[in-house]
Amino acid sequence: MERKMFLYKSWNWGVLFEILVFMLCCMNSGNVAAQEEMPQEMVPYELPLPEMPEGMTEPKERAAYILQHFWDKMDFADKQRSHDEKFMEVNFVNYLSVFPHAEEQELAPSIRILLEGVAVDSVALSIITDLAEKYLYEPGSPMRSEDYYIIFLEELVNTPNIPKVSLIRPAKQLETARKNRPGNVASDFSYTTREGERHTLHSTEGDMLLLIFYDPACPHCEDILDEVNGSYFLKDLITNNTLTVLAVYTEGDRALWDETKNGMPQTWTVGIDESGIVENCIYDLPAMPVMYLLDNDKKVLLKDPTKNEVEMYLSNWMLRE
Repeated sequence: MERKMFLYKSWNWGVLFEILVFMLCCMNSGNVAAQEEMPQEMVPYELPLPEMPEGMTEPKERAAYILQHFWDKMDFADKQRSHDEKFMEVNFVNYLSVFPHAEEQELAPSIRILLEGVAVDSVALSIITDLAEKYLYEPGSPMRSEDYYIIFLEELVNTPNIPKVSLIRPAKQLETARKNRPGNVASDFSYTTREGERHTLHSTEGDMLLLIFYDPACPHCEDILDEVNGSYFLKDLITNNTLTVLAVYTEGDRALWDETKNGMPQTWTVGIDESGIVENCIYDLPAMPVMYLLDNDKKVLLKDPTKNEVEMYLSNWMLRE
C-alpha cells in the first residue's frame, strides 16, 4: 500500500486541542478583527476558531461549539482556498483534533455542515473526502478511527446535491466498514489448513480466537507475526488451550503459500482462504496484517488491534474469569 505523509504524525490529540483552545483565547482578546482586516495573502493559513460564548466552560460543551462553528470563516466559494490542498489539509486536521473531546452525537451535525459546504464544488468535495480517508481510514494515520470514518461516510452518502456516481465508492466503503464490528458475530468463511483439512471459521475451536489475515510477501506482516509469536503471554494461553491463533492467507497465490506455510509457528492453525475474502469483501483488509480477537461464539471483541491491545484484553478477561 502506498505510504503517505501525515501532518502532526506524532502529535497527541489532547495537546493539539489545548493549543486550539489557547488560540481561541487569543482570538477573544481582539485578534479576530485584526485577521479579518488582513489582505487575502496575509491571512493565516489556519482558520480562526469561533469566538466562544461567555460562561461556556465545560470542556465537552466547548468542543461541541468549536465543531459546530469550525468552518464559519470558510468561504467554500473561494476556490483559492477550497482548492488549496495544503490549506484544506491543515484545517481538516485541526478540525479532526477536536473530535475526541466532544460527545459522539455532536460529530454528525458538524460533518454535515462541512459536507454541505463542499458539495457544490466537486474539487473541494474530492479534497475533503480524500483527506477523510487518509486520516480516518488508512493504516499508519495517527488519527485513524473506523468509528469516526463510518460517521463521515454516513453523512457523505446522505448529503444532497452530490452526483450519485460520486457516492458509489463511499457507499461501498461504508458497507464494508460496517462489517465485522465489535459486538457482532464475525463473518464465516472456509479455509484449507497446511495439513490439507477443510474448515470454516465458525467451526474452529477455541475459548478465544486470534484471527490473523496475512501475506507472506509483506515485510510488515513478518514483523507483526514475529511480535505475536514472541509474546510469552500469548504462548502460555496457546499452550493451555485458552487461545487459538488462526492465520489465514487471502491473496490467492497458492504456490507462494505452499512455499511459506511451514515456516509459520507450529502452534498456530495456518490456512489459505477458500471463500474469496478479498474478492467478495467479506472482511475489510486495508493493509496486511489485520487481526481480530473473537470469543468462543465468534463474536468480535477487538477489530484490527495491536499485539499489546490483544494482550491487555486477554489479561483483563482472565482476571474476570
